Amino acid sequence: MNSTPLVSVGLFVFNGERFIEGALLSILNQTYTDFELIISDNASTDRTGEIAEGYATRDDRIRYYRSEKNMGAGWNARRVYELATGKYFKWAAVDDLLEPDLLRRCVDILENDPGCVVAHARTREVNENGSFIKNYVTPIRTDYDDPVARFWEMLHTGGHMCYQIYGVMRMSALRQLPPQGIYVNADGVLLARMALLGRFYEVPEYLFISRRHSRQSAATLPIRVIQPRRFRLTRRYGNLPGPEWWDPAKVRALTFPEFRLLLEYSLSIYRSPLGIGHKLRCYSLLLTWIRWNFIGMLKDLLIAADQVLYNLQVPKTASTNSAQELRDCEGKPL
Repeated sequence: MNSTPLVSVGLFVFNGERFIEGALLSILNQTYTDFELIISDNASTDRTGEIAEGYATRDDRIRYYRSEKNMGAGWNARRVYELATGKYFKWAAVDDLLEPDLLRRCVDILENDPGCVVAHARTREVNENGSFIKNYVTPIRTDYDDPVARFWEMLHTGGHMCYQIYGVMRMSALRQLPPQGIYVNADGVLLARMALLGRFYEVPEYLFISRRHSRQSAATLPIRVIQPRRFRLTRRYGNLPGPEWWDPAKVRALTFPEFRLLLEYSLSIYRSPLGIGHKLRCYSLLLTWIRWNFIGMLKDLLIAADQVLYNLQVPKTASTNSAQELRDCEGKPL
């Protein structure tokens, strides 16, 4: 391996012994080999560390790090990015797989198109045993030359899976932005910020394999919702995974995720290198976003009120312990 590899792959993991070997092999067996693999183990309590260290001793492209305590998935995803040294960067989740040509195809695009900031492949979804579920069709288009059009695609296509976050990204573009946030939908915000900087390119082959399984974060309800025997205003919850998946310290926090999204989108426009005309067009799009998400913002207020009741009824030590026990596998936030 070169002392400064062209690509950094950052694998963030917590208790991933079931899938980590398959994920590692799919990365290490890429036809493109000029990369480093950074593994950040978020204080796993299973065999994750043993498996990862075993591979690290056999392949000098791997750098393995272990946290002394679980800091939350948001912190861990940020850590692998901060440790990266390559010209290009790719996040990796322990429950996903890569076809052998994924890195090569994405790097070729980025090397030959300086206006492209993210190259990603089409996605195939499989179940926990690897059986085919479906080919995922990305519902947004981000290859427009107009940055406002790209930003609009990120805003108006709600509910998309944000699989582009596992594409290969131009590090010089990432470095212009604040690190990925530690809050609900922070990955979507980062993609919107990247879209303001440059175009995305989707490789037309299905080279990224997303594993869907019952133990990933999208199947985990917030602790506030599952706490039994308490008076509550609502069982509603916001987008999954909840705030405690991103940061265990937020199990009792009032987070207002829709209002936070509006704030972050506004800051994204303000901090972008766009001219005043483009920025004003982007801000005008937020008025439409508010109209479409008004019900969700009202729901934020109801959920926050119920969170206050939860905090009054449940001891702090009980909710903190539940937050640590709830997260059994740190995979993708989908």
